Parts: sequence; C-alpha cells; structure tokens
Amino acid sequence: MKTTTCLLALAATTTANAALSISLSGNVESAGWHELGIGYAGNTWAADGYPTSYPGAAPWPAAVAPNVSGSTASAELMKESGNGYFSGSSIYDAGSPGTFSVSDASPLAGLETIVLQIDAGATPGVAPVLSYNGGSQALGADFATTVDGDYIANGFSGPYPTTNHVWQWDLSGVVDPIASYEITWGSVASNHLSQYEVNLTTGDTFTQVIPEPSALLLSFGALAFAFRRRR
Repeated sequence: MKTTTCLLALAATTTANAALSISLSGNVESAGWHELGIGYAGNTWAADGYPTSYPGAAPWPAAVAPNVSGSTASAELMKESGNGYFSGSSIYDAGSPGTFSVSDASPLAGLETIVLQIDAGATPGVAPVLSYNGGSQALGADFATTVDGDYIANGFSGPYPTTNHVWQWDLSGVVDPIASYEITWGSVASNHLSQYEVNLTTGDTFTQVIPEPSALLLSFGALAFAFRRRR
C-alpha cells in the first residue's frame, strides 16, 4: 500500500498559476497556493512542521498563507481533519478521508461573489460548501465546471493531466455584510485526492464568470460540467 501511494506522489510539472483566468467587475481580491510539495526548490514544509510522509494523518501546525506572487486576499488554507500531507508535488490524502478549507477573517468589503479553483489529480470526494459570519449555512456553489489543469501527475498507470475544478458562489442576495467566511471540501476513502494548486478570487460585484453549458463547450471545451443554482 505504501509503495502504491508513493507512486501517486511523484513530481509534477506546471506551466502557470490558476488554470482559469477569472475577471470580475468592481473591486477584486485574489489568493493562491502552489508548490504544495517537498519536491519544489526551496520548500520548507517539513522544517515548518507539516506532515510530509505516509499516511499523512498528522495535523497541520497552522493554516497556510497564500504563496502565489501577487496574492492580495488575507485568506488561509488549512487541513481541518483526516489525511492530507505534503508529498513530492501536492497535498495528497493517501487514499483516506481528509477535510480542507480556505477561510478569510477579513474579506473584501461588500463581498458578493467567490470563485474557488482546485487543480487536482482527482475530483474532490466532498464538494465545497460555504458558510459565513460564523454560521453553518453550508451553501453549495451556484455554478461549477472543470477545465484542463496546469499539471502533469504520475499515477498507477503512468502520467496523466490534472483537472482544474471551479466553483462560484453568488452572494449578492445576502442581506447582512459578510465579515468572515469559510469554504470546506474533502476527500473520501479511496479518493486518492492530490491537490496541486488552490486559487481564490473574490469580488464586491457579482459577475457570473462560469458560462452556461453551451457557451462553455463553445469557448474552451471543458471535460465535464455541473450546474446548480440555489433556489
């Protein structure tokens, strides 16, 4: 088992940050997390106390601040529970459940929309939900899609391209100002979730940036599309 999971944790290559460029109206903040593994030059994950070996159940010592150049949001990335360690090139769940989050205790004023991207070697087994102001609303995304990722992973059968999963929330109907929020998602047993990059874009003016299915297929040929609007 350990040999198999290590096979999934081999090095990956990348060409850019944020597989899908997001353009929102109004004031915008962004945050990104990349080089989430011990195979990247200059990494300090092990020295900073983060788990870097199988099975990966050890807790993280602290949330991770954005490390993509140009990040402006104060959001943080965290493993809340379960498996998830910094492997050679990604945060890997070792085939066991893990729960992850991005949260911001001082988000953009007048927040109306959030776009989350996770470039991964598998689909997260638990789709992300959003809660705000310390509540437990657990709102599913209003729009979701997948596009080609920016990485090449190594799996059981050899190299394969990652998939970038994108979710957008329409918060324009929330009456109270959003003073904090948290988005949580996770893996499940045998998910083998490997997360290579996480990106977040927030805006104070709702702009739908995830196209309708027909427009999506015409514009950039997504591998799959899932659409859901909160009633």
